[in-house]
Amino acid sequence: MTTTRPFREGIVFLAVTLGLSLFVFWGPLAILGVPAFSLAGDSRGPVWALALFIVGGFTPSLTAIVMTAMREGGAGLRRLFRRVVRVRIGGRWYLAALAVVVAGTAGQVAAIRLLGGRFDPSQFVAQLGSAVPLIVLGPLSEELGWRGYALERLQTKMNALTASVVIGVVWALWHLPLFAMVGTSQSNADASFLAFSVAVISTSILYTWLFNNTGGSVWSAVFLHWIYTYAVQVVWTAGDRPEGYDWFEPLPYLVIAVIVVAVWGPRRLTRRAERTPVG
Repeated sequence: MTTTRPFREGIVFLAVTLGLSLFVFWGPLAILGVPAFSLAGDSRGPVWALALFIVGGFTPSLTAIVMTAMREGGAGLRRLFRRVVRVRIGGRWYLAALAVVVAGTAGQVAAIRLLGGRFDPSQFVAQLGSAVPLIVLGPLSEELGWRGYALERLQTKMNALTASVVIGVVWALWHLPLFAMVGTSQSNADASFLAFSVAVISTSILYTWLFNNTGGSVWSAVFLHWIYTYAVQVVWTAGDRPEGYDWFEPLPYLVIAVIVVAVWGPRRLTRRAERTPVG
């Protein structure tokens, strides 16, 4: 397989996934002001809106599955799914993912308190019951696409840092309708999309760092996405969002991403020279 074809496939994937979010699933709900479903409140909409909302959240992984099946058939799907369950990534990379989230969350909590807000740390334990469904609502619904399909293909033509930023920009735009959709946590909190985008692009670099250092294990991205989503949920629900906090929220992860790039280098975000094979 030449490098041109997989790179083009990665670009097509990003365009299709973004288009589905903006024009088919989430975008229409935002424009029409129709509530669908919210974990953060009591908003409930009609069944058709709920269906658009749920399917829209799965478009990255569903698009990756469809495009893999079309291009590579059953063998390609089996390779993709094997990388999702490749959980033997080494203890140090599990620790690295945990360290990233602990450090990032500590920075966010510190910002809340420095800005005069309150935070209840007991909620990290109290909300553990929601951790299991969160692995589906985010990691598994997205990571087969962003990291499992797009990342390795973009890296056939781009260095790891550039590929991460490209995916991060599209990933942020994919979320854009949630900021205008009735009942979502982003809309309810009147969150800053720009600050959110900085956080998404920063964490996209960290996902690539784990992915490339674990031999292309999609599970590494699923795991980081899982614990990151849980930590963000707790931070959003267990304390105040003081005035100006939006601009401090992405900074801890931005700092971590800068350190990772400086230490591991932008070309591969790993000290190993080999490329992760596509497929």
